[in-house]
Amino acid sequence: MKHLFVAILALTLVACSSTAPSVSLENGPTSTTARLGVDQLGNTPLPVGSKMRGPESLVFGVGDNWMGRAVVELPTDASASYNFFADQFPRQGWSLVAAVRGKKNLLVFTRADRSATVELDEGGLFSNVVAYITISPTGTAPTPASAVRRP
Repeated sequence: MKHLFVAILALTLVACSSTAPSVSLENGPTSTTARLGVDQLGNTPLPVGSKMRGPESLVFGVGDNWMGRAVVELPTDASASYNFFADQFPRQGWSLVAAVRGKKNLLVFTRADRSATVELDEGGLFSNVVAYITISPTGTAPTPASAVRRP
């Protein structure tokens, strides 16, 4: 009886633990699995073969108006990934504001009233490059009353 209780408890714990699935873009932009990622992130360019890490991502909205942070495993090395984003974001209407290359690469873009930051982490010897893509509206600070000229 004691062994049966331990076995049931172990099975219950295993059943309760789960990992959220990744969104795969391996089959290209027309596959069913790719559509979820492409539709959710609008025209945000991602290399074919990318996988979104659902549990680490925090995305509000869908399409071109999404905001938040998408964590994506990339199938390419750090240099090719950097070049991909530096080339593809401007093709989607984004303007490059700042870029830093190093162990962690950083690209900052703006478009209309939105900003995008792409941070590329090389990972380790056997891990993929991970992109942290953060997109949000840009705020405009109100002009302080003391700075307004009065006639």
